[in-house]
Amino acid sequence: MPADEATWARGRGWTLWKALITYAEHRDTEPLGPWARRVIGEVVADYRWAG
Repeated sequence: MPADEATWARGRGWTLWKALITYAEHRDTEPLGPWARRVIGEVVADYRWAG
């Protein structure tokens, strides 16, 4: 399904919000802490790539 840039930006924002909340609560627990950190990195990388 095609999506415009604004839709992708909203999706990244929602994903980042959820991953940050998850990381804040579970940073020292497996598997959620490492998972949330990886998702945050992926969102930032996607944002930089979309530039």
